Amino acid sequence: MNKRLAVAVSGLALTLAACNRLDRPSQAVREGLSAPAANRQNKLQLLAVEEDRKLVKTVDLELRVRDSAAASASARTLATELGGYVSAMSSQRREGLLYSSITLRVPVATLDRAVDRLKALAEEVQREEMKSEDVTEQFVDLGARLKTLEATEVELRQLLAESRQRQQKADDIMAIYGKLTEIRSGIEQIKGQLQSMENLTTLATIHLQLVPAESGRPVVSDGWRPGETVRSSVRALLAVLRTIGDLVIGGVIVLGPLAAIVGAGVWIVLRLRRRARRENS
Repeated sequence: MNKRLAVAVSGLALTLAACNRLDRPSQAVREGLSAPAANRQNKLQLLAVEEDRKLVKTVDLELRVRDSAAASASARTLATELGGYVSAMSSQRREGLLYSSITLRVPVATLDRAVDRLKALAEEVQREEMKSEDVTEQFVDLGARLKTLEATEVELRQLLAESRQRQQKADDIMAIYGKLTEIRSGIEQIKGQLQSMENLTTLATIHLQLVPAESGRPVVSDGWRPGETVRSSVRALLAVLRTIGDLVIGGVIVLGPLAAIVGAGVWIVLRLRRRARRENS
């Protein structure tokens, strides 16, 4: 690899390694701004960020409801009405009562309205917790890294084109291509992170727990079925009778011949004894 190509690739590699720790004030100075001008630019950027904070909002709600099935259906309908969706749901019946767990995603602008309407479904709000995580700094940092990588990609493509025109060695071209592939992979990864973060900040998450009230317990348990009890009792009786019948049949087939053989033996012995007595007398 010639000296110019080696220097270019090394410089681009250093740019890639440093993109995670950008120094915005020094960058502004390098762009020709004085230190005071750089400070003013940083303040303007901070003000712009303050007006557009990136917040991940999460609400945990535990509601005691009379009819958990109806409340679950209403919660799912509400998410759709507000332009959101249900991301997860599970239900479990315990002691005749239905417990439900639902995760809703709704637009941040409708979060307060959604919470109020969900609480209106409850007989009692057992737990309510709202959390807000500020990811603005992470969002801005990812955006800055993305711009740096994209600029580096442009320079690498230009360098690759020049190397091909000058018919550089295959190893030199492959070295540039390897760096370009690495840069492209980093760009796609950051774009994915930004998209995921944008989704989290656009849609708030509501973790909803629906706990049935005791007043919703049925007078007669759903688990009691008299007809099934009768059928199972009849099956048990038939099983007992079948066992007794099997024992009788087995006794007749097995014990009958044995009894006949034993009886015949006893009869022969008694007959021989009588004959012996007669001969002795």
